[in-house]
Amino acid sequence: MNDIHLKRETGVSAPAVVITGATEGIGRCLAEEFARGGHTLLLVARDESRLALTRAELVRVHGIRVEITSQDLSTIEGCAGVEFALRRFGLYADVLVNNAGIMGSGFFQDEELERVRRIVDLNIGAVVDLTLRFLPGMIARKHGGVLNIGSMMGFMPVPYEASYAASKAFLISFSKSLSYETMGTGVTVSVITPGAVATDLHTKAGTSNSYYLSVFPLMRPERVAEVAYRGFKRGRNVILPGFLNPLGAFAMRFVPDTLLLPLMGLLFHVRDEDGNPQGPGPLPKVNAEPKQTARRYSRNEPVSPGE
Repeated sequence: MNDIHLKRETGVSAPAVVITGATEGIGRCLAEEFARGGHTLLLVARDESRLALTRAELVRVHGIRVEITSQDLSTIEGCAGVEFALRRFGLYADVLVNNAGIMGSGFFQDEELERVRRIVDLNIGAVVDLTLRFLPGMIARKHGGVLNIGSMMGFMPVPYEASYAASKAFLISFSKSLSYETMGTGVTVSVITPGAVATDLHTKAGTSNSYYLSVFPLMRPERVAEVAYRGFKRGRNVILPGFLNPLGAFAMRFVPDTLLLPLMGLLFHVRDEDGNPQGPGPLPKVNAEPKQTARRYSRNEPVSPGE
């Protein structure tokens, strides 16, 4: 397997740090950290114009090489596009930063199927895809690493954030497992698990009025990136920024769900501007005829044996 990946990289000339979701929030700040360290960067996001602005600023300030590629990482084609971009620029992935992700909120029953799929495909699928593309080459070279951006939500079940919290739980488990598997290879696999961070993620998810934003101290993305970069360079597998997060992660091992779930439900319930909790949407009308209710899938998608 390693020989195959080395052959794929024949002709490449320089190592690069690949950062997904690199135009805003923690991803943008991590680009700054790695640029300050003198690394060549390949920045990945969907908005090409913002990528170009980010590249121009990083080159101007740090005088490093920065390449960009506009990709939708929720698709297989988008993930493959990152690999093709590296080849086109004569680079290889020495470090992969899996930062791109989206957040949903509200009652799961009200979620649109496409939205949930995008959360799973981006927060989990893209991480697995890109890691599998680039990790074998790192191991073969005995150098490099993967830095995943998780969340404290990954340590606990979170009502009204069911899909997002579950995706971050996957990242923690995935990162810990790979960290063990790569021991002694010269490759580092890390995950940072910040609490609430002052980014646009909450506004985009519709949680601006939820209690957790006023109860938990908001970390600046610059601070999260600084801690993530330092912890990754030191080879730590789980990076818990701040003072409260390590205590919280430890406490989660002992707090029963009978206490934890009501608390998380209270804090993460979506609320309006007046602080009123929002209830679920109206239940859809159910047609008794199966052939009119079961066609939520295209003909090319797998269905359960019962359909």
